[in-house]
Amino acid sequence: MDRIGTHPSGMGDQLEKDIFVSRLQLLIVMAKAYLKDYQLGSYRAVALKNNAARLSEALSSWESYKAHFSKSATEFTGIHLDHILFQRIKLLLVMAVSIAEGNPMGPSRKQALRNNIDYIAESLNFNSSLKAMPVLSVA
Repeated sequence: MDRIGTHPSGMGDQLEKDIFVSRLQLLIVMAKAYLKDYQLGSYRAVALKNNAARLSEALSSWESYKAHFSKSATEFTGIHLDHILFQRIKLLLVMAVSIAEGNPMGPSRKQALRNNIDYIAESLNFNSSLKAMPVLSVA
């Protein structure tokens, strides 16, 4: 039988930063699904709002969270990640809540959302390309 996943010796405790980054990645995937015109049903809208609320709580103590991003990423990109990334994530949270509430979003706002997602994903080294996933087709 093939085992998939990390070997138990390579596993560690789940830290707050892991949850923070996972929630942020989930938010990016959900926003990308919206941009690809996948349905936004009531369960997905609630999940989007709840996820944004949890991230917002986490960002209230940003000083502890900025340590989650490696110093090498800052040196490599030449970008001051702690402030710029913080502002971009806050903007993504506001946009996500707006999407969940069903507020209309024109082409310029959609482009701004795309740019914001791309910036955050690049800063996190997260491949946010969205392929056809059957789970996204069901709201």
